[in-house]
Amino acid sequence: MVNKREFFAYMSEIYDEDYKDDDTYRTLKKILKVKDEDKLQELRNITVLDKRQRLAYRHSLAANGKELTPTQVDQYITMIEYALLHKETE
Repeated sequence: MVNKREFFAYMSEIYDEDYKDDDTYRTLKKILKVKDEDKLQELRNITVLDKRQRLAYRHSLAANGKELTPTQVDQYITMIEYALLHKETE
């Protein structure tokens, strides 16, 4: 299982900041528990969105009450990639 310190260090290195978002870490842990292959494929699809698609994704999140900056969307997608990578190595 991925520990919080490892995850925060990874995100801090990628985004060149002191990353400490407990909500994102909780989401990471939830993804690691997902067994449904369709849900995992949905997550994989999010990780390959291009810039225009990420903007549309951001707008769909906002329409559902979750407002994120472009950087937060990028960080969320990076977290999904990290979770899927660790899920595959379980």
